[in-house]
Amino acid sequence: MKMAITVYGAHLLVPEEGRTVAKIIQSAAHVGFDGIDLGYYWGENKAAEFAEAKKVADGEGIAIANYIVGNNFGNAAAEDRLQAEIEKVKVALEEAAFFGCKALRVFGGGYGLDWATYSPKIAEALAACVETAEKCNVVMAIEDHGALCKNSAEQLFYISEVNSPYLRATADIGNYWLPGGELPIVGVSSIAEYVEMVHVKDYVFINNKPIACPSGEGVVDFKNCFRALKDAGFDGYLSLEYECNIGDAKQGITTSLVNMRKIEASC
Repeated sequence: MKMAITVYGAHLLVPEEGRTVAKIIQSAAHVGFDGIDLGYYWGENKAAEFAEAKKVADGEGIAIANYIVGNNFGNAAAEDRLQAEIEKVKVALEEAAFFGCKALRVFGGGYGLDWATYSPKIAEALAACVETAEKCNVVMAIEDHGALCKNSAEQLFYISEVNSPYLRATADIGNYWLPGGELPIVGVSSIAEYVEMVHVKDYVFINNKPIACPSGEGVVDFKNCFRALKDAGFDGYLSLEYECNIGDAKQGITTSLVNMRKIEASC
């Protein structure tokens, strides 16, 4: 089945002044994306904005593909505020269900903390959210984002510890390399059977330093990564995560979309 391409980072298509989720959705649709990931940039009146977001997405013919939450279980545990962070994820699961999303991107967190001490606490926090995830029929997809969940081995640890179909993985292809320390194809292949969400980003190296660039213009081996995902049965969305801070964002996002469609079609 052909993978559709959505966008995570579409806020860059809209000027910061006057930016709303509705405008972000419209801009992503006009560029040509099949879907969009929501979860950030809400204002104070979420109920009204949620209704408007649904209406705009339906009108533009763009799917609300996935939902995202910016939690940090590890550091919350260290600062004795873990229960509040668990509730944050539970609320996000309910919001994801409202939009009909099948998955919620979650983080492990734990910046600057010891793996042996805090990885079990992160696993316990994830497990505490499983009942809500099952009730909402939304899968938590833990990302290789850094700190105490930065690569495929650490993702697999949490998936094994929680042992629930409601905890799976977000494969951020670029993050396996930086900060994960493993080649993207190795990370993707290792986690492929558990992947629920995919983030796409790319890099070039300038003076031996990695610089974000439009996807397909850098050194990440997307073709083999996409093939590994397909071989494992993944047929969901590819979410473009655009992080370039050089050049015109709309042009870079459009270029990334064109490149990813070509690469995906060749797999």
